[in-house]
Amino acid sequence: MNTEKQVSISGFLSLSVMSGITIGMARIVTQLFAIDIGADAFQIGVITAAESVGMMLLTVPAGFIIARHGARFVYAVASLGPLLLNLVIPLFSIWWVVALMRLLIGICIPFRTVSMNSAFLEQLKRIGDSKAGWYRGSFTLGISVLGPAVATFITGRTSYFWGFVVIAALFGVMALFSLSFFPEGSKVDAIPARASPYGQISGLLRQRDVAESCAIEFASNATSSLYATFILLVAASLPGLTVHDGVNVVLLDGVVTLVALFLGADVLRRLERRRAYLAGFAISIAGLCIASAAHGFAGLAIGGMSMAAAAALVHLVNMILLSRLPGDKSKVAGVYQLSQMLGSITGAFAGGVLGKFMPVQLIFLAWVPILVLMCLPIWLFGGQSDVMRPLAAAPQDGEENGH
Repeated sequence: MNTEKQVSISGFLSLSVMSGITIGMARIVTQLFAIDIGADAFQIGVITAAESVGMMLLTVPAGFIIARHGARFVYAVASLGPLLLNLVIPLFSIWWVVALMRLLIGICIPFRTVSMNSAFLEQLKRIGDSKAGWYRGSFTLGISVLGPAVATFITGRTSYFWGFVVIAALFGVMALFSLSFFPEGSKVDAIPARASPYGQISGLLRQRDVAESCAIEFASNATSSLYATFILLVAASLPGLTVHDGVNVVLLDGVVTLVALFLGADVLRRLERRRAYLAGFAISIAGLCIASAAHGFAGLAIGGMSMAAAAALVHLVNMILLSRLPGDKSKVAGVYQLSQMLGSITGAFAGGVLGKFMPVQLIFLAWVPILVLMCLPIWLFGGQSDVMRPLAAAPQDGEENGH
């Protein structure tokens, strides 16, 4: 008998959008507050990076803690930290205090995101592969569109203090909602874990599907991060364009990402996994070449939208693949999310290094051979027989319970 409460897809998407809005608001409000208190470019960079460092430290451990205590409890408790810390930030006008608060918030965030990732991977078997991009799509809608819009509206009409109050209130709402939303599930692993956490991580990465998904997600996120880091500078460097044109390109990329994530899974149903991966990287390489040769807005937009569609395609394949793995998804979700974060950091850093030796627009072209080298093992050794067929329809509640 299956006694685990099924996650409502509408409730899940609502929580995902709200989470995206909260994080998107926090990033904008924090940056504006840092500028207001006189932080310079270096100090703002430290404040921004502090949250990422905190997330890096706890992403993998979060998966093990969730596997032990359950997503419901961990998500609710992890939401209380950002609630309190966001109320503290506007009380200090010292940049390093703001950075410290963002670091502590970053330590809390992985417990929330890994809870969501693992819950979605578990439920994807029930709701079907066609919805594989709905989680990231709804989160992207919140963090890239609605969150910044709400932040701009609030800070333009009130003070930064009330912006942080709204952010804190949203964390409180999500903590309460999660108590009735997440399934209680099992509090311990079905099979006792005798190995150390690092041993278990090593064991996960020895599974071909996990290792391949993480490696490909790393390469995809590195490419997306490199592009996102420099597209505004590239736009500003072209005759007749400004940084605001770069912002418009980013908005178009966001629209393409949303459409691809919500509708693209159906395209993958009859593709071999390797062909799907290679199609994604081929589109990404084409986008990099177009953006590197662009002389105006149209070229940048076409290149950017191509890379957005490619990243969404790769993500869909990985989510479908990981959802089919047996057993608890918390640890897998933690390792997978770590690969995303490492890719994002690597792309931005590598692009910065390349930028010291060439004009900024040529960074996109210089990344092409690096991406090809990362894709080569997929072509040579990637699985050829795994077809991305839709999963069989899940049994209804009555069938699951034997009624």
